Amino acid sequence: MKLELNKNELERALIALGKLVSRTASLPQFRSLKIEATEKEIRFSTCTPLEQITFRMESPSEEAFHCIVPFEEFRMALRSCRNKTLELEYGEGILRVGETTLLHEQSVEWPIICKGEQEAYSELPKEFLFFLAKVAPLVDREEARAIMRGINLSREGITATNGRELLHIPLPLNVDDFTIPLPIALLQTRTKEGGSLFTWNSRAGKVCRVETEHWIWLAYGLKGDYPNWRQIIPHPNSLVRSVSFLPERGEQLAVFLRNVPAQEPHNPVELYQSEDPGCLNILAGEMQTSIAADFTGDWSDFSLKLNRKMLLRMLSEGYTKIESGDGHYPILATGGTGRYVTLPLYQPKAQEPKPIQTQTEEPKMETKEMKVVSPSVQTTALKQENEANPMEELNSAVESFRLKLRIAWDESNILARKVKELQITQKQKERDFILAKRAIERIKMAI
Repeated sequence: MKLELNKNELERALIALGKLVSRTASLPQFRSLKIEATEKEIRFSTCTPLEQITFRMESPSEEAFHCIVPFEEFRMALRSCRNKTLELEYGEGILRVGETTLLHEQSVEWPIICKGEQEAYSELPKEFLFFLAKVAPLVDREEARAIMRGINLSREGITATNGRELLHIPLPLNVDDFTIPLPIALLQTRTKEGGSLFTWNSRAGKVCRVETEHWIWLAYGLKGDYPNWRQIIPHPNSLVRSVSFLPERGEQLAVFLRNVPAQEPHNPVELYQSEDPGCLNILAGEMQTSIAADFTGDWSDFSLKLNRKMLLRMLSEGYTKIESGDGHYPILATGGTGRYVTLPLYQPKAQEPKPIQTQTEEPKMETKEMKVVSPSVQTTALKQENEANPMEELNSAVESFRLKLRIAWDESNILARKVKELQITQKQKERDFILAKRAIERIKMAI
């Protein structure tokens, strides 16, 4: 039996199929390619212990067949084909790919994922893979807990977290909490087709299947309880202040942050409102900049410290609004795809110095008996009283000096911040002057 296939289309499909192939796998099925031909289509599949992915394309054939060949040998045979049309011929346990001959591996046992009797069905929009690609960068593949190396699907949508960041994309799905392994092969298909999601329970665990026009992806769900991300997303009532800016200003800030040198281990970036109510100042080490922004809430004595990498992720994903509460609580970024949550860097509040309190005791009427004391005892008592008084005065002087130092330190911080703001304003004025000068020169040249 002989088939003619589109070589370029099959080469693109092998890129995604190859993501599940391991050249060092001990079992041959995990480094093989399964080919199945029916009367209407032909399918190419690869697998791992937890996943299977299948590419299907139209190719009417007279007879049905299936064979398993080494993936790497098939890929090399496809590359060696010079024509745009690939001739595929199978007969008597031999697969001919162009001018290359491959033997069918009959001893390979392909893993079978059983279908469930009660399947939950969800219709997937065309943006489903786009949403998975958005949350995938937050998955930590080196995480010790297996459940954290996946993406959670629920009736509320798609969620991923690495313990420091969380991204939730609202999407109605007819599925209970279900954590799929990171779908690298499915993402590599880069398909923009709508599809279907099926989930069911089997003896080996939960199973899901994603079907589109040309692809089928099956996977076992990861075992364990996914973190309760619903409690991490801050309640709207707890977000008492926010700052928002235009996407163009966010891109401008992202360019600035990429040029900021690393300051390990935390890479802090401080955001605060300048004296101009419509200006957000950004301080990163010795570098600083400012962008136009809109504020809500009280920012007079408040600054927000974030990790540079996380702030850069917010901006690169198009988030244009950052909401925060009081204290060391999660912040919420919106304006892009979904809701992004992270923790600000811890900023311990400076303890206010306690005022020195002098307690005066009211004289009490006491009845004392007159005692006769020898002159030597009276002299000793007088010396002790004289020695105690200077120590008390010294302690009060030290406390007063500490209080003055703290006040001076606070004032120096305020003055330093004002100097930085004045420097930014001066630089902006210089830029405006240069731009105006250039514009005048251009007008003169045009005249």
